[in-house]
Amino acid sequence: MDWDKVRGTLRGPAALVSTIFHDDYSLDAGAIERNVRSMMDHGFGRHDGFLIAPCGDGEYVTLSPDENAQVVAAAIRGSDGSLPVVAGVHSTDYRAAAAIAEGARKAGAVAVMMAPPSYYTLNDEAIIDWYERFGRSVDIGIMLYEQAWRGPFASVVAMKHVGLFTPTEEFTILERYHDRIAYVDSTGCYAMTTAHMHGAAGYVSEISPLWPEFEMRYWELLEAGAYREAQLTRAKIAVPLTQFFSERPDTKTAFSWVTVLKAALEYVGLTGGVVRPPFRALTAPEKTELYKVLDSIGIPRAR
Repeated sequence: MDWDKVRGTLRGPAALVSTIFHDDYSLDAGAIERNVRSMMDHGFGRHDGFLIAPCGDGEYVTLSPDENAQVVAAAIRGSDGSLPVVAGVHSTDYRAAAAIAEGARKAGAVAVMMAPPSYYTLNDEAIIDWYERFGRSVDIGIMLYEQAWRGPFASVVAMKHVGLFTPTEEFTILERYHDRIAYVDSTGCYAMTTAHMHGAAGYVSEISPLWPEFEMRYWELLEAGAYREAQLTRAKIAVPLTQFFSERPDTKTAFSWVTVLKAALEYVGLTGGVVRPPFRALTAPEKTELYKVLDSIGIPRAR
């Protein structure tokens, strides 16, 4: 496998694709495909960009291996195969994770997104050993959370950073390793602009499924080096959304991006659907609050 080629495809906004379910919690692959196609119809991917499907905010930890592969296939159909797909994979057993990854590869994913094994408190040596075993078991690119620079993993093509570093640590890592991995910033706020200045290949985007035009414009500003304008552009959505989440007491099961994204999809006229337990959907009053924020930002409604 040409890992440099895979790494090079992971550039630009990484659109988080929500996993859509029917009311009985069964997978609605057709709705996933339609939601992705809507992004494409509104310009997503015209200048870089890729999909994370399924993703953490798309409830990937609740999916069976077969459902995981179905989500990958639906995302590829929705983009007519024009966008790279990174599939979220999760299991404490690296062998089970490898089996899910193989299903994602066969469905068309170019890489899998892997968080460290959960439940146990592990030291760096144990985590690296786990990733090494996983890496030797698969033939697909790997996007890691936080640990990508620590070991000699040839198939590591990307790293998704979720804000566990100080800015100094993050930018030091970027300067040192951006030519080895596609660093994908996931802080969701102002650091994304600065991360690009230091070599980040892209950033995680919850907004792309809702307002693709915005994210394409922001990415174009970054690529042009118009960082001041890019930062001011990002602030138009970052400030209201940060305030919205900070004022919510229930930020784990209700006011997470899992549930907010699904309600927001309905706001723009797409399919959101139910959320699988342990998450819960927003109530009608909560949706009203959210929709006021989305309206104030200027996200087009029900196009």
